[in-house]
Amino acid sequence: MRFKCNSCQRDLNIPDSKLPDAPKFKVKCPHCRKEIVVNRAEKGQDLGGEAMGKSGSVPYSTIEPEVFPPGASVAFLLISDKRWSEAAQNGLKQAEYYISQARGPEEAVLKLRLNEYDLVMVEDTPANQVVIEEIGTWTGLRRRSLNFILIGDEAASLDPQIAFRKAINSYLNINDAGRAETLMDNVIKGYGVYYRWFAQVQEVFS
Repeated sequence: MRFKCNSCQRDLNIPDSKLPDAPKFKVKCPHCRKEIVVNRAEKGQDLGGEAMGKSGSVPYSTIEPEVFPPGASVAFLLISDKRWSEAAQNGLKQAEYYISQARGPEEAVLKLRLNEYDLVMVEDTPANQVVIEEIGTWTGLRRRSLNFILIGDEAASLDPQIAFRKAINSYLNINDAGRAETLMDNVIKGYGVYYRWFAQVQEVFS
């Protein structure tokens, strides 16, 4: 698909296989790294009816690109446990994150494909495996730029072994909602240290 970056005015040609099937989506310009909102309708591309998610129950057209202030930190939550949902939102707001949520795993997958988030926090349930698997397909800078946190009952909070095994940044125990504020501060600051190191290494080799 051909389109132009509105920031640097470069003409881009990205294979359709690497783009979402959504009628409207966001991508980052590979040259200036600014976000571009692409509307297939404006490009004269017909999706052949209303594009659907994998199971066909959530139409892409119901998911719009989210707009936040430039430079804002944005977190995406998929948590059904009320204690953790409230505690996580409070902790993230204190850390000055904007928050996005989904009504279920299918909508979550579509939003993850359409938007870019700095932090994703998902409750580790069978229904949410499709979301975890979606993030598991991400590689390179996109994955390293994401602070991915799971909430579950398989291990203690901040257990490094389960974090390594599940290829996530942090694991928090669902029974630790009472400690959520402290734990959220820990995982946010811990990732900040990691990302600063990664950014410095990337700058050296770029």
